[in-house]
Amino acid sequence: MADNIESANKTATENEAASKVAAPEKPKKNNQPANKKNDKNAEKSRKKQLLESLLKDRTPFEAKLIKRIFNERYGLVDKSLLSKDKEVIFTTMRILGELRVDKYVDPIAQVVSDAADPEFRKAAANSLALMKNNRSLFQLIQRLEIEKDPEVKDAIMNAVRSIHNKGAEAE
Repeated sequence: MADNIESANKTATENEAASKVAAPEKPKKNNQPANKKNDKNAEKSRKKQLLESLLKDRTPFEAKLIKRIFNERYGLVDKSLLSKDKEVIFTTMRILGELRVDKYVDPIAQVVSDAADPEFRKAAANSLALMKNNRSLFQLIQRLEIEKDPEVKDAIMNAVRSIHNKGAEAE
């Protein structure tokens, strides 16, 4: 009788093991939509943190510009570049450079070329230096060849060095 119980237990254990191996696994739920939602939330959180870090220690005007650029709403930027207030224009160009808004490389390069006021040309050169890309480097080198004002020439040279030392980003 003990042999029968032992045999039955052994058979039951073997059957259990066989059923575990043979039994198909339950299909796993597809978590793809949840993962996409988590990815979107993570991206949104990352962007929010980035924006918060960009807005630290900024004037109200700078903060407003940064928010607009960050949300790809450029109306205020365009108006600011056409302002009659030098400081507004200089601030706008600096922010565009800091944020590396490639869309404005050519318009700022045009300021380097066309502005009668050397202060505008220097500010534009500094903005292009902050962008650190090949297009801004090319524009600065072109202008360097024809610039007459020694202070502007120095600003352009410093901008070229700055981009060259950091390595212009590929476009």
